[in-house]
Amino acid sequence: MSVKFIEPDTRLHDFYRACGDGNGLFYMGHSSVLAAFHGKRILFDPVILSRPYCNSWAFFPPQVTDPSVFDVDAVVVSHIHQDHYDIDYLKAVDGRAKIVVVGGRPSFIKELKSQGLVNLVVVEPEKITEIFNSVFIFGVLHETNGVDASAIVFNEDFCIYHGNDNYLQPESLRKFTSVGRRIDVACVPYAYIHWYPFLMEYEVGQGEDKEAEGNRLINFYMDDCLAAIRILNPTAMIPFGANLLLDDGDCYSIMNRAVKTPIEFFEYASLNAPDLMEIVKPMLAGDYFISRDSGPEITIENKLTGSDYRVRASQFLEDRATRKVRDEWAPIDKANVIETLQRKLSHQPDFIEGIICLDMNYLGEPLKIEIDCRVHEARWVEKFTEDVPYHHFKLDSSSSGYWLNGGRFEEVIGMRKFTLKRVPDVYSKEMLRFVGTVI
Repeated sequence: MSVKFIEPDTRLHDFYRACGDGNGLFYMGHSSVLAAFHGKRILFDPVILSRPYCNSWAFFPPQVTDPSVFDVDAVVVSHIHQDHYDIDYLKAVDGRAKIVVVGGRPSFIKELKSQGLVNLVVVEPEKITEIFNSVFIFGVLHETNGVDASAIVFNEDFCIYHGNDNYLQPESLRKFTSVGRRIDVACVPYAYIHWYPFLMEYEVGQGEDKEAEGNRLINFYMDDCLAAIRILNPTAMIPFGANLLLDDGDCYSIMNRAVKTPIEFFEYASLNAPDLMEIVKPMLAGDYFISRDSGPEITIENKLTGSDYRVRASQFLEDRATRKVRDEWAPIDKANVIETLQRKLSHQPDFIEGIICLDMNYLGEPLKIEIDCRVHEARWVEKFTEDVPYHHFKLDSSSSGYWLNGGRFEEVIGMRKFTLKRVPDVYSKEMLRFVGTVI
């Protein structure tokens, strides 16, 4: 396949030269790293050809994309979320590279096999598996969600932990230390990238409650990361998986402020865990770690403060916002939209007390669909029913167009271009599963 649109990146080739046939890790950005194990190149969670969630997000700094990433020995994919799973790239390297995943997740494996990948390698969870001569993988699944998996990959001289955005309980993390290999580099998630409570609509006067709940969750996950570092006890830790910004032109928007930057985590750690400061390395895309007999060689190009990072990221988003973006949707057949919804609802065995209200804007026209989860009935309405429990989603024009033209609502949630009001304001796992898997 042609990769002419991908420019060579001198930083990656500097890493190749410095590493030689030794061991090291190059940070591609966000949740992607390229690891070298005595000449074997293994790429983790690459996002090269796809644009996550309908191009609603942007990586900052941009992920490293060099033609050499199509010449690797293996690709390890942690899970199916679009900022980790690039099926176009996997198909491009399939046949030349092994596609390695931790098993125990039937729906994920089914999806991969349905794509016709010929070089798929599924390894058993919590079992040391040799994927190349003297190169091993050991993976652990998330305890409950059926989606995530973390792994260590190692040889006799070098070991890395790839945590993607998988928040494991302490007993699960300790399974990695029981393998008996000291972890050289741990890529550990720390940022709470979620829409709750930041996109929730609250009653007048509840703004302080929303802000307090948001801050509580942000700090909870950063503290969870600090605890994970202590358990894994690596030589170096990369604050992982949050070089991702909602592409809304404003790094200080509510969603982007909700995601702490790697530098802000480093600053948080310096205040709350000063004993870990020799371990935490706020690396960004293009930085790298090389294992030497004399000790690690770590190259960090930019030494930024948290405020510096925000300023640069804001300028990056503002520059992207100058692009002309246009929704090129055709008129829809409203009867067909409801018919399609009814087919989806007919396959669901569960009935839920409540309704889903979808407030949309399509080609300049306000539209409303109501889905009664008590009887599995969808309908166009002029006004929503309000005397029963409801989840009221308000979608912008781009997310409205995507969903009305056959997109999955799970992707709409990933796009983050909505707000939600719940009445009563109660967390409902059943309702969220319904909107995420049914419609």
